[in-house]
Amino acid sequence: MGKKKVATASGEGEEQTPESTQTKYANELQILIDTIDPDDYSDDLGTDIWTWFTELEKFSSAAVKAGVTYGKTLRNKLVNEHLEGLLPIFSKFTDKIKERDANIFDLQTSIAGTDEALMRAKIWTLEKENAALKAKLDLNEDVASTLRDLLPKFEDLKTNNTNVIKEELPSIIKQITCEDLGKTIKTANTELVEQVKINSNETRSFAQVALQAKSLSPGVAPTYRPPTSKPEGVLLIKPKDDTARSHETNKKIFVEALQKNNPEVRLRGIGKIHGGGIKLIAASLHEAQAVRDILLESCDEEVLEKYDIVIPNRKAPQIILYNVDKEVEEDALKSGLLAKNITLADGNNKPHFKIDFSIPARNTKYNHWVLSINPTKFGEIIAKEGLYFQFNRLRIKEFVSPKQCRKCFAFGHTTRNCDSKAEQRCDRCGDVRGKKHRCRGPYCINCADSNKKFRTNFRTEHSCLDPNCKSLIKQIDLIRQRTDYGI
Repeated sequence: MGKKKVATASGEGEEQTPESTQTKYANELQILIDTIDPDDYSDDLGTDIWTWFTELEKFSSAAVKAGVTYGKTLRNKLVNEHLEGLLPIFSKFTDKIKERDANIFDLQTSIAGTDEALMRAKIWTLEKENAALKAKLDLNEDVASTLRDLLPKFEDLKTNNTNVIKEELPSIIKQITCEDLGKTIKTANTELVEQVKINSNETRSFAQVALQAKSLSPGVAPTYRPPTSKPEGVLLIKPKDDTARSHETNKKIFVEALQKNNPEVRLRGIGKIHGGGIKLIAASLHEAQAVRDILLESCDEEVLEKYDIVIPNRKAPQIILYNVDKEVEEDALKSGLLAKNITLADGNNKPHFKIDFSIPARNTKYNHWVLSINPTKFGEIIAKEGLYFQFNRLRIKEFVSPKQCRKCFAFGHTTRNCDSKAEQRCDRCGDVRGKKHRCRGPYCINCADSNKKFRTNFRTEHSCLDPNCKSLIKQIDLIRQRTDYGI
């Protein structure tokens, strides 16, 4: 017992224990995983690859430890639980390549269109110059003809009164020639200005064409996407003591107060906050203030004494600074950034940022740091796409991280604050991960719940942790709406 026959190069079997096999051979798969850095891959593909290899390592280590031989059962289990997971990664790679090819095609088309616009502008300019020269020739011919007609009259006037000729000749010439000439020049200038305006819109620089092909606006970093809609209004009702920490009871009290005193009030939603409080979400800050005033006026003083009813300030935008040496402390990081980046402080060297916390990087030698930025300076700082520290330029990106529980995979809270009655769910299919659990393939319970509650049309055939999940993107947009970007 505990031994098995292992095929050798000669085709004969020899007895070997699983434990001796594990100690004899190094875990090359784990070594490979340790060398993977997700930042080496575009977008979030690196995270998918690292996750896939990690799950494969867990599966293979369990198989080695159990002494399982490779056969039909193991092969089918490997295909169903792991190799199928490669297909979405390959599909995502393919989609990125197709998207990039489409952008290149659009850029080539735009550049070709720019060349045509330039040629049209040149042809128009030559035609206008030709027309102006022809107008001048016609005008000169008219003046010459008029002067020829006037010469006999000049002779008559000369014989009668030389002084009359001297006085009248300039006004006669001016009246005949200059008026027509002035009108011609004025008209030509007006047409020229209008045509230049048209062609300036049609003829774009290469930078403008490239930015338009990528749907970017000049001067804005691709990682920074400020919200396009007005921010929502949020009203927080927080219990002051332990006697009022029931979320359902608190919700009933304040909903009934609104229903009784002002049933016309419209809310986008009511959520939970830590400690049994509730969060009322309105369409705008003005509406949230109106709801607060209604509650303060209508609720009993005994009720109001138990709660804090506040409208929170919009949070400052954050950035993430990648791959800082793990030995660097917070104070050293702050002073080092101020020493090398003039945009991070004012004239008195007062920082425009605050260091929040660090996140372990995939590479154990580094940490990522999250910084809060002064809203008025955020656009300028994020546009640089990097900050200098010591003798390196470190990459930065806007940091928007919705809270998502790793137990029930719902948004809005972390595992620490998850309901104690909730059971651990599978991150791929969303089912409860019990002893008899068998993963039925990618299925997002968040998108399914959104389709049911809000009648959205989100696709559900992806895991609950997919970075391209529409429900996750919606949460990111909500955070951006509640962030102060100084605009």
